[in-house]
Amino acid sequence: MNRLKVLDVYSLRLLLTLLMLSGISVSVGISSWFSTRDSKHQIEELFDAQMLQSAKMLELFYHDEEDFKAPQELPQVLHVPDSQVSTFAEKADALKLAYEHKLAFQIWSEAGQALVFSDNIGRQPITKFVQGYSKKVFEGELWHVFSFFSVKHKVWIVTAQQDEVRQELVSQIMHNAVIVPLIVVPLTLLIVSFLFYILFRPLKSFERELMARSPNDLTPLTMSLPKELVPVRRALNQYISSIAHFIARERRFSADAAHELKTPLSVIKLHQQGLEGLVGEGDAERIHLAAIDAGVKHMSHTVEQLLLLARVDSIAELNVQPHPLLPMVEDALNQLMPLITDYEWNIEVDAALTLNCDRFYLLIVLKNIIENACKYSPAETQICISAALTDAYVEIKIADRGQGMTHEQIASATERFYRVNENEGIGAGLGLSICHHIIDLHQGQLTITPRENGGLVVTLLLPQ
Repeated sequence: MNRLKVLDVYSLRLLLTLLMLSGISVSVGISSWFSTRDSKHQIEELFDAQMLQSAKMLELFYHDEEDFKAPQELPQVLHVPDSQVSTFAEKADALKLAYEHKLAFQIWSEAGQALVFSDNIGRQPITKFVQGYSKKVFEGELWHVFSFFSVKHKVWIVTAQQDEVRQELVSQIMHNAVIVPLIVVPLTLLIVSFLFYILFRPLKSFERELMARSPNDLTPLTMSLPKELVPVRRALNQYISSIAHFIARERRFSADAAHELKTPLSVIKLHQQGLEGLVGEGDAERIHLAAIDAGVKHMSHTVEQLLLLARVDSIAELNVQPHPLLPMVEDALNQLMPLITDYEWNIEVDAALTLNCDRFYLLIVLKNIIENACKYSPAETQICISAALTDAYVEIKIADRGQGMTHEQIASATERFYRVNENEGIGAGLGLSICHHIIDLHQGQLTITPRENGGLVVTLLLPQ
């Protein structure tokens, strides 16, 4: 049972949504990680290549020292203004480009004399005069340095670039790799939720159709469903068909058994009456004859209830017409003579009150409920029958002063073959079940409530 309760909490829609979002998140995360890693590698190669190319360009345009007119003209200094632009996101003009102050170069003679340099890196050499790439911290900033010795001019050409340039590009790529999933995942969640709502609508419609069905509706399910749900519908139809077949067989057996029992009971009753004429008034055999008579009456009542149950179950359509209520109550009481003579009766039914019903079957309901009130109430107690018009319904109440029932017993009272006390042997447990079924066919309600100071109130709510 606990396992079933756990499974009932299980949501296929929620699980699919979580699995899909988890898959998307993991895919995006892995893709972003690989993209960032590859981008960082490509950025390193790109800027290293740019530094190499810059060094070769400087070699191409460099002039030897002999070309300078005076020694005081050395070293040549390139002024690099600070554009005050520190990120790619900021704008710069054509003369003050972003990142210009983060790029530098130097040209040194073979003897270690500074020949040309940009003033944003200073006069001190930023290389160990070894060809290749290296890194150096200058004034608290990490620089990528490329050193190149020109054999033609016998000079060292050094190009440098702040590490911040590369890191900002990588950060911007990583930022985009994070921001895009933060936008895409919620949007995907909305789209997936909407799609699941559309896709699960047939299942909800299927559920509503099943919930709206009455317990007596055993017709096959015919609503259109997706292919994945067709096997469920087919299985349910097979189950409904099996139930319908079983119920039909049960009803057939009950009706056949009731018919078969009528004749033996009549024979027993006939012989019992014959024996009564042969036995004297004081003979002990009369005790046994009385027991036989009580048993035959009880069995006859059960047979009648079974036959009535079979008849009610086979109702295809009611013959509903307007009928005055008071004559039906009087007919029910007259048919229960002499059972009703031991009780006091309080009847409050307006002679002008009418309702739409099948008179034959509603009379059965009234007889059953009034008979139950008599059976379970002490003699000389009062039984009340009242009726009133409420909105578009007629409310009929039959109240007794019997032993009453608990709320648990009331909840099961309309079930077939249910008896409050199995050992008493009163009734077959079919009367209220038959009444409930007939009232349902009238689109009405049958309710049972405890009565104050003891007893029960059976209320019938029927369309007028």
